[in-house]
Amino acid sequence: MKRIALGALFLFLTTASFAAETERYFVATRRPVRDVRASAVTRDLGNAVQRRIQTFGIVNGFTASLTAAEAASLRTSPDVRYVEPVVDRYLHAVGGPLSKPGEQLVPYGISLVRAPEAWLGRLSGEVNVVIVDSGIDHNHAELKDAFKGGVNTIDPAASTMDGIGHGTHVAGTVAAAYNNLGVVGVAPSVRLWAVKAFGDDGRGSMENVIEGLDWVVAKKKAEGGRWIVNISAGGPNGSAAEGEAFARANAEGVVVVASSGNESKVSAPVAVNFPAAYPDVVAVGAIDEQSAYATFSNQGPELDFAAPGVRVLSLSLHGTDTVSYVRAANNQIIDVRPLVGSKKEAFRGEYVNCGLGTASDFGPHVQGKIALIQRGGDTFADKARRAKEAGAAAVVFYNNVDGPYYWTLHPEEDPDAKNYPWPVAVGMSMADGQALVAKGSGVITIGLDPDDYTLRTGTSMASPHVTGAIAQLWALAPNATPNQILSALIATARDLGTVGKDNETGYGLIDVTAAARLLAPSAFGRTGRRFLKRH
Repeated sequence: MKRIALGALFLFLTTASFAAETERYFVATRRPVRDVRASAVTRDLGNAVQRRIQTFGIVNGFTASLTAAEAASLRTSPDVRYVEPVVDRYLHAVGGPLSKPGEQLVPYGISLVRAPEAWLGRLSGEVNVVIVDSGIDHNHAELKDAFKGGVNTIDPAASTMDGIGHGTHVAGTVAAAYNNLGVVGVAPSVRLWAVKAFGDDGRGSMENVIEGLDWVVAKKKAEGGRWIVNISAGGPNGSAAEGEAFARANAEGVVVVASSGNESKVSAPVAVNFPAAYPDVVAVGAIDEQSAYATFSNQGPELDFAAPGVRVLSLSLHGTDTVSYVRAANNQIIDVRPLVGSKKEAFRGEYVNCGLGTASDFGPHVQGKIALIQRGGDTFADKARRAKEAGAAAVVFYNNVDGPYYWTLHPEEDPDAKNYPWPVAVGMSMADGQALVAKGSGVITIGLDPDDYTLRTGTSMASPHVTGAIAQLWALAPNATPNQILSALIATARDLGTVGKDNETGYGLIDVTAAARLLAPSAFGRTGRRFLKRH
C-alpha cells in the first residue's frame, strides 16, 4: 500500500474497506490534526463511523479502529510520527485496587465542590472537625496523621474505632490525606476527632448525640480554636432537649452540619430529618455527578446546601472492602457490586442466561458456569441458592429497572441465610445485563480485589463535603466568624433547580474556591500553599 500524506489520511480512513479484525490505534501526526478542517473528517463518513475517529487538541494525533495492515501502512506516511495500539486504562473505582503507590484520585465530589483550587491558598489556622458517627478507623493510612482522639458515648470504656465503616467513609470525604495514596478529602489539613454515638447496627439516640455535643463544647473550652461537627444521621422526630443542645453548641461557636435524610421519593417527598431540621444546624441534601437533585434526598425549607451524595468514593475500614467489577470481551469493564453475603473471591468462566432464576430456568447447562439472572420475582437469596444447587459456580444479577443496585443475600425473612455457603454473587445495571443477554454467552471475569476504599450513596455522603468546605475556609480565614463563613458559602453557591433558595437543593451547590477567594483573597498570593492536582 502506498504511503499516505496527512491531507489524504482521513480520506483513506473513510474509503478503505472496513475489516472486522480491527484494534484501536493512536496515530501520532507531525502537525496538529485540528488543522484539518472538520469537514474533512466528517464528510462522507461511511465506514468511518465504525472506525470511531477521535481527534485531540492536547496532542497531535487521533485514534481510530484499524487493521494491523492499515496501521503498518500509516507508519510509512511522512506525516505520521508513530502508530501504537491504544492500551486500556481502568477507573480505580471499578477496575482494580484504588490505592497504588504514587497514585491518588480526586473523587468527583471533591472536584465538583471546587476544593482543589482552594488548596492553593495559604492556611493561617488549624481547624478541628468532629465526626459524630459510628466511629473512625484511626489506623487507616489516610486518617492516622489527622486523628487526635475522641469519645465513645455508647460505651465510655470502649474506643472510638469504627465497626461498620460509615464514619470512616464520612471522615475520608472531609480529611483524607494528600499523600499520593488512594483519595483526598475536601480539607486534608484538619485535626480530626471522633464521637462514636452510633453502634455497629447503625443505631444511636439523641442521648448519645447530646453527650457528644457536650464533649465537643468542653473540648473547645479546654483547647480553644475552631470546631466543626458533622452528623450524617438523623430521624423524623425532633426533641426539645436536643434542640437546646444544638443551640448551645452554636452559641459556643461550634458549627454543626447534618445530612437531610434519605427517605424521599419522586412522588412522595419527605421532610428534612432532625438534627438537620434544627435552625442552628446546617442542613445538606444530595446531588449526583451531573449536579442533578437526588430523588431520595429529604427536602424542605430547612435545607441549606446541596453536595455530592451519589456513588461517592471515600474510605472503608482497612482490609475489609473490595473493588468489584466484571471484565467482559475486549477487556470491557462493567461496574458491579457484590451482594451482601457473597463469597469474596474472583472467578472466571462462561456465563449462561438463566432468565428470572426460577426452578425451570436451571439445568445441566449451568454446571460450573456463571448464572446470569434478572432481578424480579423471588428474592436474590432464593435465586442464588437455586443456581448453586444446580451447579453454578457464580451468579450475576442484573436490574430490571434503571437505578441503584444494592442487594443482599441475607433477607430479613430468612434468618438462616447468613449461614448458607453462598457463591460469588454480584449485581449490575439493567443496561449492562441486557447487553450480556443480547450477546448470548461468553467468558467473563468477576473481580473482587481487596481495597481500603469504597463507594457509598446517601445524604450521609453529602454533608461531609460541606463540613470540609467550612473547615478549609476557616483555615484560610481563621478570624472569620461562623456567620461570615456561611454567608460566603451562600453568596457563592451555584444555584440549582428553582431560582433562589428552594426545598430540594437549598442555596445550591457549594463552591469552596469561590467562597475562599471572597472570604480570604489575601490567602491566594505568591506565598500560597501548593498542592499538585490529580484526577
